[in-house]
Amino acid sequence: MVDGPPTESGTNGRRWAPHLWWVALAVGMAGAVFVWLGTDHSREIAAAWQLGAKLLVFACLCCAIAFFPWTSPRLHWLLYVPFVFFTGYVIPRISYFYYGDTARAQPDDFYTHLYLLLYPGIVLTVAAAYRLGGGSPGRCLKVMATGILIVFSGWLDLMWYTINPVERPEAIDAPHINLFTGGPISFGATIVFALAHLPIIVGINLLPLDRWIGRLLGTVR
Repeated sequence: MVDGPPTESGTNGRRWAPHLWWVALAVGMAGAVFVWLGTDHSREIAAAWQLGAKLLVFACLCCAIAFFPWTSPRLHWLLYVPFVFFTGYVIPRISYFYYGDTARAQPDDFYTHLYLLLYPGIVLTVAAAYRLGGGSPGRCLKVMATGILIVFSGWLDLMWYTINPVERPEAIDAPHINLFTGGPISFGATIVFALAHLPIIVGINLLPLDRWIGRLLGTVR
């Protein structure tokens, strides 16, 4: 079932509902500090719990954005904050790994800044813009979930060998795929792996999340 606009019940919802966004933000920010300081900055997944911790942090930030209570285009200035972060740290740092680190001695840091900071930051920024413009919490969560599923699906790995002038390998070695398959898989198998994500993405986008959220928060009948 596709989400529809929530039906107001004339109640302000449960007492804890208005605090959900900032609690999720606080936990997410604290978790982000822990992930940055306490986990490996490496392309390889050293331990499954580290990937789980990173996804949990991202989920908390997603909830903070989805349940942000003030949805008004007048708050567009909040979107300047990620722009300042991208141009003041992430992009200059990534650029350094190309222009400054000519020996390519820090590939793990390059990977971390590109995929742990830049791409998730783009997903969160897009969702924040949608939410501030009046997007519903459920649909906002769908935007963020879809953005992350696409990058984990193997689509990026397939396209890397398709659009770049490099030889296609016999097997694709991607840590986020290896975690499920136990090791590198062929190019054809990676296509199947990516296609297997399509019904998951479609299913998530058909869920009546706004209705469920309304019932959870006590804001709909």
